[in-house]
Amino acid sequence: MSDLVLDLALESARYGARSALRAVRVQVRRGEIVGVTGRAGAGKTTLALAAAGLLERASAATIDGTISHPMGGSPPASFVFANPWTQLTELGGTVEEEVAVGPENQALEPAVIRARVDAALARADAARLAARIPRELSGGELQRVALASGLALDAALVVLDEPTAQLDPRAAEAFAHALRALASEGRGVLLVEQNAHVLRAAADRLVVLDDGSIVDEGDPTALLPPESPTRASHAVAAASDVPTLSIRGLHAGYGAREVLRDLTLSVPRGAIAAWMGDNGAGKSTLARAVMGLVAARAGSIAVDGVDLTTLPVERRAPHVGLVFQDPSAQLFARTVHEEVMFGPRALGLARDAALAGAREAIVALGLEGELASNPADLTPQAQRRVAIAAAMAARPPLLILDEPTAGQDAEGRAWIARALVVQASRGAAAVITHDHGFAERECSQRVTFAEGQVSNIRVLSS
Repeated sequence: MSDLVLDLALESARYGARSALRAVRVQVRRGEIVGVTGRAGAGKTTLALAAAGLLERASAATIDGTISHPMGGSPPASFVFANPWTQLTELGGTVEEEVAVGPENQALEPAVIRARVDAALARADAARLAARIPRELSGGELQRVALASGLALDAALVVLDEPTAQLDPRAAEAFAHALRALASEGRGVLLVEQNAHVLRAAADRLVVLDDGSIVDEGDPTALLPPESPTRASHAVAAASDVPTLSIRGLHAGYGAREVLRDLTLSVPRGAIAAWMGDNGAGKSTLARAVMGLVAARAGSIAVDGVDLTTLPVERRAPHVGLVFQDPSAQLFARTVHEEVMFGPRALGLARDAALAGAREAIVALGLEGELASNPADLTPQAQRRVAIAAAMAARPPLLILDEPTAGQDAEGRAWIARALVVQASRGAAAVITHDHGFAERECSQRVTFAEGQVSNIRVLSS
């Protein structure tokens, strides 16, 4: 028992009348990485919060059972949230100042804080971001900062909730190796993760949750099934000489920093394009520039032949739908049905057209049973599907999804793939993703970005 960093035995964890965990026992030892996986809504995040001692403080939950951190420490556990924006304190002007917030609150000597920050940034592959402003980072870059912030606390137990969801494959693999190094130093790790490759590379033992209970436990290699090779059938719209998206010589950035440099790109009508590349390559900035959230400094942007370059955001909405990496930031209505209907109503569509568009999107994303639900009460995976449905409902010719499969189980990926086929039948879609398997199966075009430009375009078989 002396090497335990976590001893969790819960009879139940409840949110009001809803049971989230039942009869769950998890132990983590020094030097051990325990992976946790399962379908969306299985209770993984609840377990992670409980393991870190945050559940009753972070949410209105009731626990029946015990949670012990035998190694102690202040804090005994550090936690890295699935959404890196949740982790951001904004108490520091730069990345290294942000990562230093935790150690500073521990009242450590300046030399110790410096060493902690440098080591954490290096382990999270974020050292090159040290002088950057956190709010100007891409989602993947910000996730590395969140990882570094958690590691800088130097706790005996590190709890991670989907830490690689927004990392590119190279960074995800590097992080898996960093976790192994962390464990070799005597830290215990509880890793909630959907990425089977990361779990195979990092975890010593795997816990599988379903409906709040542990349904299997053991060797990750034995428990993780191979990814399905099936591919969706791509619906292709009527041929047209005019591409759905046409970008010519685009320059855009933040302040003095130019992110997109003379970028030229077309997405044909009927295509499902995968926009890929390392974190910081400019993919999310491109999506924001198309939507008008980042101003074009030079060049042009057109959708279905309509020049959007100088139009404000509200006048681009009929032409482009965009779903951000954090979909909860886009949800505000009291019910799913109201959320999905908002776009068509705001654009002034006739009632029949608004209802038809909303119904089409709701069915495509498998949300028929959630129409009366409050989006805030849904799982993050279901919230993402609601946000996609809301963006599709007004039937814009172009739909851009930023990391839509992050944290999704197989069922969630299938619903998103189905929605993309519907979108391609009336225009085109662009999917910013690090999910190579999803891109190969569900997309018809792969565009690779590097340093703010298109480095490669490949047509994928459909």
